[in-house]
Amino acid sequence: MAPESGWWDEPVKVMLGKSVTVHHVSNNLQAADILLHKWPTKGGAKQRAAREAVLKAMERTQDRVTLAKAQKAFAEAAKEADILIG
Repeated sequence: MAPESGWWDEPVKVMLGKSVTVHHVSNNLQAADILLHKWPTKGGAKQRAAREAVLKAMERTQDRVTLAKAQKAFAEAAKEADILIG
């Protein structure tokens, strides 16, 4: 996997698509793909914050604090969009 993937400590589970597929988002690349291409809503403040956090984490893949912030921001955005599982 690409160096910018930056694996998270725990996956964030989200539901996407018309068939309601469950995705276990475990790294920056997966999160970025969903935030940019598969986000089910227009997006809000938390989605924008998640984009910024994930981009920053892609630049600092070895920084556990930055990765944790990206994971948390993605989970909060998923909750705002009502796609978070758990």
